[in-house]
Amino acid sequence: MKDKWLSFFLAFLLVFSCAKVTEEKRAQLAIEYYTEGMRAFANRDYKKAIEKLKESLKYLENFTPSQIKEIKMTLSESYYLDKDYINAIVYMEDFLFNYPEARESEKIYYLLIDSYMKVAPDAYRDQSYTYVAIEKAKDFLNKYPESPYKDKVLEIIEKAEKKLADHEYLIGKFYEDYGFYYSASLRYRDLLINYPEQVSQAEVFYRYIRSLLLVEKQAEKRKKAYKSWIEEAKKSLKEAKTEEDRRAVEKRIAFLEEQISRWDSLAKSSKEEGIRLMQRYKELYGENTYYRELERLAEK
Repeated sequence: MKDKWLSFFLAFLLVFSCAKVTEEKRAQLAIEYYTEGMRAFANRDYKKAIEKLKESLKYLENFTPSQIKEIKMTLSESYYLDKDYINAIVYMEDFLFNYPEARESEKIYYLLIDSYMKVAPDAYRDQSYTYVAIEKAKDFLNKYPESPYKDKVLEIIEKAEKKLADHEYLIGKFYEDYGFYYSASLRYRDLLINYPEQVSQAEVFYRYIRSLLLVEKQAEKRKKAYKSWIEEAKKSLKEAKTEEDRRAVEKRIAFLEEQISRWDSLAKSSKEEGIRLMQRYKELYGENTYYRELERLAEK
């Protein structure tokens, strides 16, 4: 019995001793990774800084709150300076969530805005990141009105709005090129309202008026299609076997006839608006090449 208790006691001491060594080793590794990471950052070796500092966070219990904040901030900057903007955004959002009132948050917020702008794709693709950059930039200016980063943030807003304007222009041009003139006119109108400083107003105004005048052309194509579908529906009406089937076909015919009336109305109001705006265009830009083309379209 004594031998059993002795064995148990020795095993307990061994486990306790190993646990104590493990804690000491964790503390040692924490300091080593932290020191190497900070040194790498100071030497502009950002990849190594990221590697070491991420390792150091595995031993979080060995750091003070101040050191943890420093590590997270340095990781954010390291990703940004290494041009890994997606990961930079992840770490910066985390930093700002946990330390919203920290002195360092102003700088991190500016870098976050710039990171969103840098990951935003060209004007041909979705601009979700660009919208986020603008939203955060405006929030930044409200929060830090006297910030040394103010001018840079204003530049980001200007650049972002130009990209959004280009995006809207390309969508309008796409609609125009493929004959969706009514949708094109709406895009060009919104461009003139929302981004007057980011576009060539003479060109966009011309495209807006041109699209309005050509809605009539789009309407004729749509009406032709609807009339064809009405003829098909009338044939199926004769073949309807039940009253329920007959009512369904009649509703379809009524809907198609409403669409024809809708396009007649759109074509008429669009052309009237286009002709009215031509006078305004002439007053602003004179009888240039664009205006002469508009005149030819209006006469058709």
